[in-house]
Amino acid sequence: MKQSRLFIVGMLLLSALSFSTKAADFSFTVNWDNPGAVQIIQGGVSSPSLTIDADKTSWTGTEPDSYYVKPAPGYIILNVHEKYIKADTKQEIDRDKKLGGNEKYGQFCDISTRSLLNGAVYTITTKKLSDAGSFTLNVKNGADKFKAWFKNDKSGGSEEVFSTFSAIGFHKGEQEIKITDHDKYLNLSPLGSTKIFKVTLNGESQDLIWGGYEIPVKNGDNVIVQVFEQDPTACDVSIKFTNNENCLQDIYNRATGKFVKPDELAALNNRLSVDEGDVLQFNFNEDYTVSAIKVNGTPAENFSASGFSLTVTQDSQIEFTATAKIYPDVPVTLYLKNPEGIIIRKGPFNEDEVIDLGEGEELTSNVSFPNAGNLVIKAGEAKKYVFSVSGKRPQFFWSSKPGYWINEAVLCNSSDNASTWPSPGVMADQTPLYLAAKAVNTDNTLVFFFDGAEKEAKCFAENEAVSERLSFPGLGSENYIPVGYTISSFDPDYHKSISAGKVGGAQNKLIEIVVNGTKLKAADDGTFGFKLTADMDPAIVKVFSREAINVGGSMEVKNPVSELTVNFETTGSNTADITYDKIFRHEDPTKALKVIGKTLVSMKPAAGTLVVVDGNPVEPNADGLCEFWAEKRSHKVVFTDTTGVEEIETTETDPESKVYNLQGIEMKLDFDRLPAGIYIRNGKKIIKK
Repeated sequence: MKQSRLFIVGMLLLSALSFSTKAADFSFTVNWDNPGAVQIIQGGVSSPSLTIDADKTSWTGTEPDSYYVKPAPGYIILNVHEKYIKADTKQEIDRDKKLGGNEKYGQFCDISTRSLLNGAVYTITTKKLSDAGSFTLNVKNGADKFKAWFKNDKSGGSEEVFSTFSAIGFHKGEQEIKITDHDKYLNLSPLGSTKIFKVTLNGESQDLIWGGYEIPVKNGDNVIVQVFEQDPTACDVSIKFTNNENCLQDIYNRATGKFVKPDELAALNNRLSVDEGDVLQFNFNEDYTVSAIKVNGTPAENFSASGFSLTVTQDSQIEFTATAKIYPDVPVTLYLKNPEGIIIRKGPFNEDEVIDLGEGEELTSNVSFPNAGNLVIKAGEAKKYVFSVSGKRPQFFWSSKPGYWINEAVLCNSSDNASTWPSPGVMADQTPLYLAAKAVNTDNTLVFFFDGAEKEAKCFAENEAVSERLSFPGLGSENYIPVGYTISSFDPDYHKSISAGKVGGAQNKLIEIVVNGTKLKAADDGTFGFKLTADMDPAIVKVFSREAINVGGSMEVKNPVSELTVNFETTGSNTADITYDKIFRHEDPTKALKVIGKTLVSMKPAAGTLVVVDGNPVEPNADGLCEFWAEKRSHKVVFTDTTGVEEIETTETDPESKVYNLQGIEMKLDFDRLPAGIYIRNGKKIIKK
């Protein structure tokens, strides 16, 4: 079970990362002073640098990830300034970043944006390095047993942070090494268990400090490095495997600190050239059992199950006799309810091989497991399946087929009831395992409405029994809430809770959410969460992107979503069926309709009924519906009859006749200057378009 829990944590972390790295409308900017002075690296400090035109002094990133900035060859970074607004607290960050570096990767600065620092700006100050001449480096021997690099100050010195940390390439013998005005100290450090025998600067011996050397160098200096007192003898080591069973995980040379992998050894024809006195550690592959080792034909006795160590004193031939371990099959027993919704795999991923369970065995009687909370598997409700798993870590994985989810998972012989499911992986020796699948029943209606910038919010469901985040039909795989209305569906047993939040977008925007007429309160991190229940049918989720202002250091909505009122008035027997939010009916038009936030009101008028909204007639659409968006605090809808209403030309109307609106108020403007609407003139209703 513990291994299963570790797998769960890994899967959840991957899920969280996938969510955070798909933010919409995300960007950050890097500015620097000298063209061509900066390299930007995405992923890791050892990754290749991004391609940036040499004349540029600015670059914009659009993907949250790990980023590093490094100086280009011939430059040094003096300062990296960071400025952004924290997404959770809205606090403005304005500070200098810490510079770092080492002899392997040189100088660099981490500007990782995985924490979604949208809108962050990094300003980099650089300096072009000047040529300071060269010095002579003479490596007497052991060129592969130490490393060398430059720094601007001794370790711990105030100027060390501005070092180039640039490693130098060198070889055995005398060579000229160029330096810049920042290459003040040559650092030498032995590899592995090797010790540097002697270092001189212009004929004077240098002191060993913390296992290495920090040598002040300048133009014209002469440095001599001697790893051994005299040149060591080169030894040839050949390696042989009985029956061609390569049992090695790797070979480690303690003197050089270097590893040789099996594929590298094969490329060298199973031969190594090392110095006399080097210590080789042969580490065994755990899938093999090593039964014998011979060195130059003599059996070796000082080896363990994990490895063998040898100090090389002469040309040697080493022969390993090993056999591959055979891992016995481990039987697995499963009890599956609704097996048609369950997949059993040899690995955790969709591309891994599916295990064929066969037809299974019908249970003719109940099966009880007292150690699993008195679990009783009833006859006729589940089938028994038996198969085997092989390998050194016999494990199998389960998941649900599309349209199903695993709502029960019990280790039948375990009292570990505190285990948190889902557990994608189970060790074979932990079974029997009981799994119950349930079909997702999306009969409940769900309506999403999003008013605002596109891809500024996303919404997904969660279920403690399902490892991944659950999407809704209609939202797509990225779960972005589309602008306007989307009718979807949900299963309250499967889509147990909803989380929603702002993703990317402008800093001066926040979202507000209304669920079935109730305005939700945001959590401290600006996200929203609520439960989906069976009585929420339909469930209306309305998301509004609103302008925000900075109040006391935190962002607040400038114009909160408010309650709107729609009043209805009828003349005679004129009527219309009224719905809002595409789903809900407004049964009594004598009463005002009260809604929260922008709402679509749809009316299907009876025959002979004209719909007038705020003084303007509304023509039926192709579905016979008269629709309008309620977004003001108050609207007035009038249902009147169309009898006697006729469209007339201005030329056919007495220009001197008085014009009234439907409320009987005389209109003082000329008819031609009146807005479109319904008016009364000469005792008749007319429509002005």
